[in-house]
This record gives sequence, structure tokens and C-alpha cells, in this order.
Amino acid sequence: MRYPGKRFDEYVVAYDISCDKERGRVDKVLKKYGFRIQKSVFECKLTKAQKEKLLHQLRKLNIKTGFIKIYLLTDIVDSQTIGKPLPSIDEFDAFVI
Repeated sequence: MRYPGKRFDEYVVAYDISCDKERGRVDKVLKKYGFRIQKSVFECKLTKAQKEKLLHQLRKLNIKTGFIKIYLLTDIVDSQTIGKPLPSIDEFDAFVI
């Protein structure tokens, strides 16, 4: 989805949480902001406001049995893919009805 004039940054959100209940709550929040690329890793394209909202929602979960890390992907990151990855969900236009 394109939003003229809005700046999006790419983030990777990874977590290691041992409690199923806490892990489920984190999954529920992250599914609203990005796409799962591994069992406990999400890719998110966020505006500054969306990032702040995501951080607020994750902090409210008050995780006790692990941690969540959020990494900003920049042009400096030398990303290389080996193998045949699935196509990025962002390569195509999306229509919300």
C-alpha cells in the first residue's frame, strides 16, 4: 500500500519468550504491523508514529519470560539472500476494501 508523502522505515522484530501465553500476545500485536518471516521474527514497514505505537503496545504486555528486540534496517546493512526466498508481500500493490 502506498501513502504519498509518508516515510516508512523497515524493521526486523525478533523475540525469545518461553511462556506460550506471553508469546501469543506478542504475536497478536506484531501481526497488526508486519509479516512473519520466521517463527519468532517479523518484518515491519512503519512510519515513525506506527513505530511508537508498536513500542507502546509491546511495552504494555510487560513480558516477564523473555525479550523482544527491534532492529532498524538501513541502507548500510549489507543484506544478502541465499536460496530461493518467498516474494516480498510489499512487491505488489494491496487494496483494502
